[in-house]
Amino acid sequence: MLPKFRRLSHHDFIIAKSHGKSYQSSHFSLVVHPNRLGHSRISVVTSAKLNKKAVIRNKFRRATYDSLHDLSASYDILIFPLKSALLLTKDQLKTELCQTLKQVTNT
Repeated sequence: MLPKFRRLSHHDFIIAKSHGKSYQSSHFSLVVHPNRLGHSRISVVTSAKLNKKAVIRNKFRRATYDSLHDLSASYDILIFPLKSALLLTKDQLKTELCQTLKQVTNT
């Protein structure tokens, strides 16, 4: 789990969603908004459309947070996973997210 200062508050979530830039991946939809904090803040949105079982959604959310624990960029990142992301292993999830974020932050 990420520490509280690395997670987005509701107010910052709304700002990032309205002013951020959207990107599509094969397993994720991302919204990225730069911040001036020196570290990234992350929010993973898992709705019931992803899976009806809260246990599966929460397990996926925790795995996503763990895979981005050492992210060093300075962005507010919203992650909206697609159903295909649930089929990824933790290692595949980490590589997919890191590759996608590397492409996004370099542009």
